[in-house]
Amino acid sequence: MPAANLPLIAPQRCTLCGDCVACCPVDCLWLHQGTQIVVVPHACVGCAVCAAVCPTNAIAMRVQDW
Repeated sequence: MPAANLPLIAPQRCTLCGDCVACCPVDCLWLHQGTQIVVVPHACVGCAVCAAVCPTNAIAMRVQDW
């Protein structure tokens, strides 16, 4: 499989505000039990909208090799 651009969330910066979850056009992010944001890699299209809306810059897009 080719490499994919996926969100990498820095837990020390993430405030769990949910902005990234709300804006994701493919619903690949979800708030797990109010404690962390989880990425579903096979659903992510690498659009980086989540990184753009994050108020604390806790999301960086990183190339992941499958």
